[in-house]
Amino acid sequence: MLGTILYERNVKNRKSMKYVNNLILLSAFTFLFCSCGIGDWDTTLYCQKIEGTSKILYKYDAWGGRDSHAFGYILLDSTEKFEVDISENLPFSYLENIPSKKNIQGVDCEEPDYENIDIKVKEIFIPLKIINETENGIEMSTKIYQYEGFSKRRFGLGRFEFENFKETRDSIIFYNLNDVKSMEPQHLDFLKLKKKNIVIRQNKNLEIISIDIEDIILSKSTNEIISCKTYFLTPKKKMKSNLFTDYGVFKERI
Repeated sequence: MLGTILYERNVKNRKSMKYVNNLILLSAFTFLFCSCGIGDWDTTLYCQKIEGTSKILYKYDAWGGRDSHAFGYILLDSTEKFEVDISENLPFSYLENIPSKKNIQGVDCEEPDYENIDIKVKEIFIPLKIINETENGIEMSTKIYQYEGFSKRRFGLGRFEFENFKETRDSIIFYNLNDVKSMEPQHLDFLKLKKKNIVIRQNKNLEIISIDIEDIILSKSTNEIISCKTYFLTPKKKMKSNLFTDYGVFKERI
């Protein structure tokens, strides 16, 4: 594919450009915090089990001393303790599919050229490169997109209250949704979304606060990014997070 470079690496510390930029920003704090446990950070942690394995995919967002900020995804065995360590970050910002015991497919985009941010460039919608590597015995493939092309196809924000849902192996269908924010609110009889970037935020009673979803759609034939839409869904009445499975869904650790 034109403009696509295939990298084959099985080196654990291979990271995307986003990781490199984060490393530069956080280098002053790495010595202090890299080996510290979760207790040394103000951390929001989400967990997704991987079917057929003892592996857990963690999504985290953490703030440390002097306003240091770390975030990303880390893959660990369920017997291992989670610690904030950006050197362990996986090289993607979004999942393309549900993680499996054989492979994890991710999506990311390059950082913008801030020095030339106002210069018009040709938008590219297919991956600039694909990063292949192995992490904890699981093969990983991450498609890296141009910032301008990714941003162009990133549009749409939906905020809805839903009445109930149905979960299948690869999707969640929400029913009787009411728009709660738009100037011209709409009603949806149902909304079907693929499991991949679904995050359930909850309180200490395991009651759902919000379900945050990044719905990324790629062309199966060309890998062109078609769209990326964000949804914030809340139940119309109290609903426990354990009504959802632990597979294909991130749940907040309380």
